[in-house]
Amino acid sequence: MGKVEEDVSFEEAMEQLEEMVDSLEAGALGLEESLKTFEKGMSLVRMCQKKLEDAETKIAKLVKNKDGSLVTEPFQIEDES
Repeated sequence: MGKVEEDVSFEEAMEQLEEMVDSLEAGALGLEESLKTFEKGMSLVRMCQKKLEDAETKIAKLVKNKDGSLVTEPFQIEDES
């Protein structure tokens, strides 16, 4: 498992999280090490969430107006319910 750093890429963070989950699920770690791993994992999750939120704000959807002109609008995830 690598260090938790702010400049780690989203993909690297996800790989680290997968390794941490595997370690925790295997049950091979002691209590203290499990807690440290869990805390590092939560830090990575928060970092990944921030990176996703930042990416979402950068995405723009191209929309055609009734007059045929193109405009950009903020990206919004539509509710599928």
